[in-house]
Amino acid sequence: MIAIAGMVSLKAQTTALVTYEGGYFIKEGKEWIEYRPADKVEPWNEYRQYKEDDKFFYIESKRCNVAIPKISHDKIFVDRKKNGNWEVVYNTLNVHLLCPEGDALYYTYRNHSMKHYEYDGYFVRDNMDWREYRPRLKSGVWAEFKQTAEDRKYFTLESSNNIVYVPKTTDDDIVIKDKSNKNWTGGYSIQAVYDRSATYLYSYYYEKSARVKGKDNYMLTDNSARISFDSKCHIQVALGGKHYDFTYTDVEIADYDGKEAILITIDKKNRIWLFDGTARVECRKIGKNVILVGGGSCRKVFEQLKIGTFRM
Repeated sequence: MIAIAGMVSLKAQTTALVTYEGGYFIKEGKEWIEYRPADKVEPWNEYRQYKEDDKFFYIESKRCNVAIPKISHDKIFVDRKKNGNWEVVYNTLNVHLLCPEGDALYYTYRNHSMKHYEYDGYFVRDNMDWREYRPRLKSGVWAEFKQTAEDRKYFTLESSNNIVYVPKTTDDDIVIKDKSNKNWTGGYSIQAVYDRSATYLYSYYYEKSARVKGKDNYMLTDNSARISFDSKCHIQVALGGKHYDFTYTDVEIADYDGKEAILITIDKKNRIWLFDGTARVECRKIGKNVILVGGGSCRKVFEQLKIGTFRM
């Protein structure tokens, strides 16, 4: 067995995150789930672990068997016909043997110097709340952040000590700013992003939500929400811990009870209204009438629609 200084024990791991180009595996006890976010929001495949040795976890589904490495320079193997004929299927990017349980949105990173294994880690995004993990140094959460802003390239996160800029793609590096002295510090290279919504052109986050039962008869909850869409007719709504994906047919400026709104039409019976700071979701799959409040300005999209620069 290969030993790496500072690495947690390879045996009897309850949770793990193993990433490859375009997807990742999550381990919870003996159960494993595979995700490929760009292709499908829901799990791609589910597995049960049937054995392990010093180098691999062995998992099986109805379709195939898979060998998951315990160190990142080993490859992921698949036995497609379950006859012992193993073949390489993916190059492993990251192996983190302690990770949050359940589904999440991951941004994995590595220090620029490959010798410093202790700086491997990842960020987990849950709407406006972020957590950082460095499993080789600590089994629990390394740091917690609140998202305070975002643009097309970066999420801006803040803790009591630091401001961190997390890029939405692997083209840019994480940048850290110390609040006390305002100095920029060296960043980390993003290895993989497993968050489909990070590449949406427009994303609106809301602090509270409510399901309307009658005319203006609702009570707001602390459940946050997000609406993201692009100019290629893709839209995603994140609400109540679930993600809903649709294809929309039209985006236009419309009047809603005397207020200017952006109307996103999914079909004749399902649509979403965006106002400055609020939104109204009229969709059977999500709920016939959902109100979202505490969001940002839609002025940019309003202006683009008015001057005709928005393209579908």
